[in-house]
Order: sequence, then structure tokens, then C-alpha cells
Amino acid sequence: MTILALIFVAVLGAIQVGSKSWESGEARAEENQRNRTLVDALARDLAMIYALRVKEQDKDVVIFHGKSDSLEFATLPQIYGAEPFSHMIRIVGYTVESDRGLVATTSYPLVASASAPLEGQVNPLDERVSQVRFRYLVPEGRPEDHLAPVWHDLWDPSQDETLQPASRSVIASPGLRTLKGSDRLPLAVELTLTIRQTRSQGVRELILPPLVFPVQVGRTL
Repeated sequence: MTILALIFVAVLGAIQVGSKSWESGEARAEENQRNRTLVDALARDLAMIYALRVKEQDKDVVIFHGKSDSLEFATLPQIYGAEPFSHMIRIVGYTVESDRGLVATTSYPLVASASAPLEGQVNPLDERVSQVRFRYLVPEGRPEDHLAPVWHDLWDPSQDETLQPASRSVIASPGLRTLKGSDRLPLAVELTLTIRQTRSQGVRELILPPLVFPVQVGRTL
């Protein structure tokens, strides 16, 4: 009886360890899949940033407002289908809200006023995200200086006073408004996410490795 009891305890312990390992593996696999889905969604928008110009106080500005904790930009259409306005340029904003995590605010600047209810639609992306940090890779100086690009915590083309002779000559044509600032977009956007994880030991925050998304329209050939 003693021998059988020892064997039973050993087998039961092995089963419990195996069950916990399986549950832990399943949880990690599910979390990794959610991380991949989130990264794919971000990459689809950030890789298609478009230098959209809109009127602001009788001047044109490029829609790109990059801060360390938020980002607003114009992006090309992702799909072409039956969804309303899916073929139009969108303005997307990323930020973190305390109760909803990482959210994306989407609007359509080219939509008629009759469709105003769709303006500023907020879509939760991942409630686990507790913090986001952006950085922007931007060329330094004038194009003819051939300086290496530098990472910035903030970038707003409307505040950039670097002269670009080629673009200025086009903008100065009759009938076109003056461009406020410059039309320089970053060469790349770096994104660092902090994920809130729930474990049996409690809640912990995990900082994911930085992700770098090249901005194709911002590249200098």
C-alpha cells in the first residue's frame, strides 16, 4: 500500500506539472498571437503614410503630428470593398486611454458633410497596452548637407522651418497656397509598447522590443 501510494503521488504530481505547463504554453501562444495581430494592424497603416495637405489659416499644412505618446497622420486606403469610404484617404490617430488601452481614431477628410457621423470613429486596438512611445527618424539640415538622420521624440512638419528649394519652387506657383513649415515626413517611425500582463502571481507590465516601421513616402531617393 505504501509503494502504491508513493507511485500515485508521483504520477499525480507529474500530471499537475504537465497540466500547468500546457496551460502556460497555451497562454503564451495566445498572447504572442495577439501581439502579432496588433503589430500587423499598426504596420498596415504606418507603412502607407501619405503627405496629405490641408488648409489651415490660408496656408497648407501636412497632416502629421508626431508626439512621444501619440501620433496623427494620413494614410492611404487599405481595402477596396463595399464598406463606406474604404477607397478614401484616412486620418488615423494613435493614443493610449486609461480604460481602453491603445485606440485608433479614424476620420475621412474627403467625406461630404452629410456623412459627418463617421468622423472621428474610435476603435480600440488592444486593451492590454498601458503605454506607447513614438520616435521619428528625420534627416538633419538641408538636403544638400547630406547629414545623417536623427531620431526625434517630436515631429511636426508644420513646425519645421528647414527650407526645401525644390518643393518651395512648386508651392510658389500662381494659384497655390503657401506651405506652412515643410513637407518632410520621417524616414521611419519607431514604436515601443508596454503590455499589461495578468499572471497567477498578479499583474505585471512588459516592455516589448522597439518596432521600426519604414515610411515609404518619406524616403529620399
